[in-house]
Amino acid sequence: MESFRWDTCFVTGIPTVDEQHHRLVDIINAFGDLLLRPEGSTGEEMERVFTELADYAAYHFSEEELLMQEHAIDSRHFAHQKKEHAQFLVDVAFMRTGAASNQRGKASELLQYLCNWLAYHILGSDQLLARLVEATQLGMSQEAAFAAHRKEHDPATATLLQAMNRLFEQVSERNRELAELNQTLEARVVERTHALSDANLRLENMAMTDVLTGLPNRRHALLALEREWRRADDHGAPLACMLLDADGFKHINDTQGHDAGDEVLCRRAVQLRHAVRNDDLVCRLGGDEFLIVCIDTPLDGMLQLAEKVRREVAALYVPAGDGGWQGSISVGVAVRSANMRSLEDLLKAADMGVYQAKHLGRNCVATGG
Repeated sequence: MESFRWDTCFVTGIPTVDEQHHRLVDIINAFGDLLLRPEGSTGEEMERVFTELADYAAYHFSEEELLMQEHAIDSRHFAHQKKEHAQFLVDVAFMRTGAASNQRGKASELLQYLCNWLAYHILGSDQLLARLVEATQLGMSQEAAFAAHRKEHDPATATLLQAMNRLFEQVSERNRELAELNQTLEARVVERTHALSDANLRLENMAMTDVLTGLPNRRHALLALEREWRRADDHGAPLACMLLDADGFKHINDTQGHDAGDEVLCRRAVQLRHAVRNDDLVCRLGGDEFLIVCIDTPLDGMLQLAEKVRREVAALYVPAGDGGWQGSISVGVAVRSANMRSLEDLLKAADMGVYQAKHLGRNCVATGG
């Protein structure tokens, strides 16, 4: 079925222009065939036709404008036709977005627009161009030819073409407004999506962070351990941790108050971060209990690291009320072994190490399990 039926009234008498018009009609009809296919059309097929249409229209318009330059066409008509060409390309670019996304209603609107615009453009602007070119070939000046056209033109036809021109301008303006509105809405959606994403990220960070020390909290620690436990299952990599309990902290908290206890915890958190390696994860589980998760570290390496941490904390003194807290921690070290079935077994072994360190007199490192 032909969406655009060619008729002799569309012939301008300029062979190259008529040939190019025929090609545009063929592309528009191919677009119509895609819409009428019972099985429908794919987005790729639609996009291919749109690309061919836009490319060929741009080529045809440039050829027409070159023709107008060669014949020194009246500047009033030249400017009018260039404006129509440019606006057509803009309108098609706006309208093709919905059509290419397989919205049949949008595609049908675009097809109707193409057929109506081409008929209006050929019968109006291009037929006038043909007469102006013929006048040049007959030796008539462009100004005289343009004036003669306006004088001889049927008033009813002129009025109809003017009405059509205003109609297409209104459609173009509506397309621009819709495009600007869509861009504004899309920008707002993107902006609000980013804001929501940032807010969710902040909430997630808050949910995973100890408020007092700024360290990862218990939830963060357990999630990290679960992740590393799975990695150890997949790759057989060593997984270890150490639990650290502050010796004498309860006495400071009870006698000097919670503010003094909080100061001890914060200073201790800073010291622990400085004492470990970049890949180690220092977390506060709650109270004065801290956990350090270490990946790819065997038992010997863990014992050396735990002793280094203990020494650095032992060198710390935190003034608290009338006295102070002399750094002292009991450290329990645990490394995943073959008989451990879950990360709870690993944590239980580290806790047993803390108990053993307390039993040995505090301020020392011990293993559990």
